[in-house]
Amino acid sequence: MNLTRQDTLAGARIGVSWGLLLLVVVTGCSGRQSAVYGDPRTLLANTDDFGMLLLNAGLRADSLLAEDRLTPEEARRLWLLLSFDSTDGGMQRTGPRTAATYLLAEVALGGQPVSRETLNARLLRFAPLAVLRPDGCLVMVLTGIPVQCAGPVQVQDGTLRAGEFVVGNFYSSQEGGFREDRSVPTLPNSTFHHGVVVTVEPK
Repeated sequence: MNLTRQDTLAGARIGVSWGLLLLVVVTGCSGRQSAVYGDPRTLLANTDDFGMLLLNAGLRADSLLAEDRLTPEEARRLWLLLSFDSTDGGMQRTGPRTAATYLLAEVALGGQPVSRETLNARLLRFAPLAVLRPDGCLVMVLTGIPVQCAGPVQVQDGTLRAGEFVVGNFYSSQEGGFREDRSVPTLPNSTFHHGVVVTVEPK
């Protein structure tokens, strides 16, 4: 069957119209999905290492801050959110949670806002360190990856301990094994318990 030029143009217009309609429908659906997940997706796309640490520690994406500094008040608020969800995610969050609660307590105790750039730099102190989980497994702080089984955890002299390792202390790889590492300063007026800072009030 032969088509005239007018028929061809009419068909093209119909094709374009259907294409535009389909584009509107798809865009509309996509827009509705973005309305649900848009803010968390934007935050995740723009978050830094400190933000990722908070996520790995158990914070929800909508709890993250977009500001370029962290105030002591916000640090206490985030610490409180972490303490409420202390069992969220299971044992694999122990390492990141330990680093996150330490950094938040450090800001809270310092009494001054701290830039995100400084927080990202402070976070690097934990990269080579490990911490003992309550199940007796030694894991890397930032990743939570297990590196050694230390045995069952028991209360000894008022501390949770597995062999020579203590829950809440930091350890680094030395001479083929892990030894206590004191490169990260002990925070004043704070106590670690299962990787969570119990007291974060300034002096």
